[in-house]
Amino acid sequence: MLQPTSSPLERTRAFLAEAAGEAANTQLALAFIQLLMTAKRVSPAQHEQATVNAMLSKLALEGPMRSADLSHFLLLDPSTVSRHINSMLDDQFVTKTTDEHDRRVQWIAICDRGRARLSARLLERIAQIEKVTEAWSEADRTTFGALLARFVTDFDHSINEAEQA
Repeated sequence: MLQPTSSPLERTRAFLAEAAGEAANTQLALAFIQLLMTAKRVSPAQHEQATVNAMLSKLALEGPMRSADLSHFLLLDPSTVSRHINSMLDDQFVTKTTDEHDRRVQWIAICDRGRARLSARLLERIAQIEKVTEAWSEADRTTFGALLARFVTDFDHSINEAEQA
């Protein structure tokens, strides 16, 4: 039986737990779903900025790429990616160059302002995480960080394998 709770997130967790059970992987899946639901509660402007930040991060990590590659990575339609690229060009976060061997290909690359934007966003995220985990012990934060990094790496590998299958 569902117990009354104080927040929509807790009510959702209780509902999903009742439906799926209490196994460790079930609890991980529920926590992951709740994290995504919580992240989606940002305003539309913040959501737009999250997409720009994801694109800048991908460019910073992997170097210049075509807009089609960014579209594939973000699972967004090409027109949406193009709109974001134009916005980033206007803000001077990225540059666009024509491929010297194939003039039809445009390469998008992050520039210094884009890197500065990423650095500022990272500092904001760190401050947010510090606030959320301020009551945690250093050992808990370290353990959580290590396990989360491991989970994300393994999750990414499983998605890559599924895409290649």
